[in-house]
Amino acid sequence: MNRNTIFNALLFCIVFVAIERFCHRQTHGFSMRKIRSDLTFNTKWESSHPSRPELQEIRDHLSQPYSFLNSGGESYVFVSKDGDYVLKFFKQHHMRPNHWTDSFLPKSIQNRRTKRLNTLFSSCKLAYNRFREETGLVYLHLNKTDNLNVELQLFDPIGVVHKLPLDQFEFALQKRASMAYPTLSALANAREFDAAKVRLSSLVSLMARRCQVGLADHDARKRNFGFIGGQAVEIDLGSFSLNESLKTPQKTSRAFLLETMKLRRWIKKYHPELSGFLDEQIQQTLRNND
Repeated sequence: MNRNTIFNALLFCIVFVAIERFCHRQTHGFSMRKIRSDLTFNTKWESSHPSRPELQEIRDHLSQPYSFLNSGGESYVFVSKDGDYVLKFFKQHHMRPNHWTDSFLPKSIQNRRTKRLNTLFSSCKLAYNRFREETGLVYLHLNKTDNLNVELQLFDPIGVVHKLPLDQFEFALQKRASMAYPTLSALANAREFDAAKVRLSSLVSLMARRCQVGLADHDARKRNFGFIGGQAVEIDLGSFSLNESLKTPQKTSRAFLLETMKLRRWIKKYHPELSGFLDEQIQQTLRNND
């Protein structure tokens, strides 16, 4: 093989990789293939069925177009045209078996995909059953169905429109929330301290409530809080696990103090004028828990 052939081959590889990475950045890694699954019905993932009026309301929310918003660790997120709702489609390519490559991998590595699916879906179901209002969850669809009868108009990151028969996809529908820390900063910087205090109080109550219902956070570094109006919610659906022992007052208080630690540090560093109020809210919550 002469030098020109080697050079051309290397150049081709470099150009191919560069184009692939450019396309990946433009699409944020999204493709329809990545949110499709061949999962079959599993009773473990069944949630309470919405009533007929509730189902119609869900259909109404899903009748509008949804556009790409961002890509998270476990899902691709799309926002409704009216800006009030988000749809989360799970990254199935991280969880489905790869029949070609799996034959070369140890069984322990193959099992990670199944474990990842079980962990994610279990967390979502816990959120829906025990923490629905506190996560802004409107509807959870972890099993394929035949009664939703909605063809969703979905715009991907580069504006290409897709028609999705939602009965055939696993997804979560949530009310859209504004991120907690930027919202608090905006209010504090505008000296709207009363509005900031309302949201801080709600955030403290939310942290206490999660401990009280026996839900643990198995990945606290990734937990995201937000606000729907003045109400605090947890945005992330993938980090919940059941821990009934948290319901005991002593463990509830300990877990609650750990939950609030990051918030206290952040407030003290960036908005110390709210630090005293936050400490009062935390101490009041601890007294109520005793």
